Amino acid sequence: MKPQWSDAGKMRKAAVLSCLVLCSVLLGGCWDRREVNDVAFVMGTGLDKEGDQYRITMQIALPGQLGSSGSTGGGGGTRGTKSYYLESKIGPSFRAASIEEQRGVSRTLNYSHRRVLLFSEELAREGVSKMMDVLARIPQNRLSSLVVITKGSTLDLLQADAPIEQYPAEMVRELNYSYMRKPLSIKLLVNSILADGMDAAVPLMSLVKNGPANIKDKKTNIQVDGLAVFHKDRLTGIIDNHLSRFLLMGMEEAKETEIFITPPKGTGYLSVDLIQNNVHIKPYVRGNDIRMTIRMSCNGNVRENETTFDISNERNLKWLEQQVEERIRKELGEAVRVIQQKYHSDVLGFGRTIMMNLPNEWERMKPQWDQMYPKVEVTINPNVHIENIGSVTKPFGIEKEQIQNE
Repeated sequence: MKPQWSDAGKMRKAAVLSCLVLCSVLLGGCWDRREVNDVAFVMGTGLDKEGDQYRITMQIALPGQLGSSGSTGGGGGTRGTKSYYLESKIGPSFRAASIEEQRGVSRTLNYSHRRVLLFSEELAREGVSKMMDVLARIPQNRLSSLVVITKGSTLDLLQADAPIEQYPAEMVRELNYSYMRKPLSIKLLVNSILADGMDAAVPLMSLVKNGPANIKDKKTNIQVDGLAVFHKDRLTGIIDNHLSRFLLMGMEEAKETEIFITPPKGTGYLSVDLIQNNVHIKPYVRGNDIRMTIRMSCNGNVRENETTFDISNERNLKWLEQQVEERIRKELGEAVRVIQQKYHSDVLGFGRTIMMNLPNEWERMKPQWDQMYPKVEVTINPNVHIENIGSVTKPFGIEKEQIQNE
């Protein structure tokens, strides 16, 4: 006998079949797929100002040239050709110039792998906020891309040979991480612009040629030239390589800082590499009398002793620590005076320190902070401890009679 189905059973069967049909509709496969061969991956973007127009330069990776047995090096790519292609167009805005870029590229531009965003110094001095909206509005843009300021045009820097890396944008990224503990991404830069009592500091990079002028077939390379300091969204000044090393220490952003000290007698240098640096800023506010004390705890190693000074002697080692402390106090003090009085950039976050520790005082002085900040009195108290003087305790290659014990 054939099984008899009740009305309820028939309805359940119909419901199951309907669900299966609907599921098959949802499993439509890759109807909106985009093949890799149809996509152009942008690895770096540079922004320059030309009159009232913006020039956008995009560095696009060429997957077929990214290393193989025929590769001639990172930037060289296979068969001696470069591993990237540059597309550069102008427009009245960031987005308009990007649209012009797309018209000249046969593949769809994809920004999800962008490593770095470069602003020319000229453009950054006018302000960078206007260019930030499109970066946040379109989800494909990576807010983790690192920000760099270039001396000269970004177009020139993105054309560097950069023979160590496969493309210049990657070299810019690696230089960022070797220069600062936490390089500024697009997201962190915007946070600094919008935050009260804190300004941003971004690495400044330039195009250089490797070696002296008499070398043939020189390659162009990229180097860090210091720090570009901001007030709100505008670049206000450049801190050179020398002072920027100490300013990074005050910001607690220095990876390593090597300091050279001359001995009390004779010639040569003692090199101390500060490998660890902790900073604590304490505010003091009494009316309009504002003071900041920067306490620093630094640990370091001796990397070189080309003098006759014996640092295995405990008293001499203490003298060396004191000399390093004095150098930090002097150089960081000079850097603070420059950012306060010349550039009005609060990259050390004095305002933020007051806001976190003395919120009521901050609310009172916040409207006049721009006028009060340059007058803040700053005291720097570094404490240096040399942990290791190396495997050689006395000056190497120096006769015993020549070594200075005092």
